[in-house]
Amino acid sequence: KVCSGSLLQTHNMRIFLFCLTLLMAPVITHAAPDFQIPTIKPAMNAHYQFHQQDLNFEGKAYRLFIAEPKKPAHATLYVLDGNAQFPLAVNAVDPNLPLPLIIGVGYVSDKAYAIEQRTRDYTFPATGEAFKQGGQAVDFLRFFANQVKPYVVEHYGKTTPEYFFGHSFGGLFGLYVLFHQPTLFDYYSIASPSLWWGHGEFLKREKPWVSLPPKSVWVSLGEFEKFPERDPEMTPAQLEKIQQRQKMAWMNAEQLATELQQQGVPTTFQLITGKNHGAVIPEAIAATMQQIQR
Repeated sequence: KVCSGSLLQTHNMRIFLFCLTLLMAPVITHAAPDFQIPTIKPAMNAHYQFHQQDLNFEGKAYRLFIAEPKKPAHATLYVLDGNAQFPLAVNAVDPNLPLPLIIGVGYVSDKAYAIEQRTRDYTFPATGEAFKQGGQAVDFLRFFANQVKPYVVEHYGKTTPEYFFGHSFGGLFGLYVLFHQPTLFDYYSIASPSLWWGHGEFLKREKPWVSLPPKSVWVSLGEFEKFPERDPEMTPAQLEKIQQRQKMAWMNAEQLATELQQQGVPTTFQLITGKNHGAVIPEAIAATMQQIQR
């Protein structure tokens, strides 16, 4: 294990420095994810040991953020966009219930979201100039299956069941895994998947999409993603962009869940009220954690 007793303090100092840079950064639209890295609650130190490990795969640098329970874990949760969403997952834990091992898969970066890298890694191959920066999900899946999970098993043991959480492009990658290597995880949480990517062409394939269904798939979407006109903070420019992407996706998240159900995949859908694409992230992670700890 690669362990740092001061990992939480170092993480928080990076948060402070990163927040200073935000004062000089362009304004992020309200529908985007929160680009500030959350702080892990100090109380979680009583329940978890925190580790960090950098991995290299085919010339690409990645970072694992690991929360190891001080008591035996009863499940494992893998979270994409680990730099930003790993702290949210840790903070969502109810310490009075059995604790999961939490693995955040991120990048060697002090940024909350490594935009170029996640676009490259989380997306299906797609034709067109607008999608040329993505399409390497096959490589990222190989990294996940051949390096991330073996590392976790070697250093922390194999704790089942195993859960996956991904939001936006991360949710899209969850679909890629589901379609190509569904047994990699037992449960999938697909939050606000970017079904507009490649004009949704990746869904136009022979059915069934999933060769061997997992135990369950949970698909979620924010209310203001489905009905952007209801968002009281929506600007005309944002509304136009969202509507354009809705047209690019010939199937929305709720229809996706219905289709998976019809194909025999145990799938549930949840519309998270009062949330847009970015604001829905903590809610979706918290709902996933409730499923894990129930």
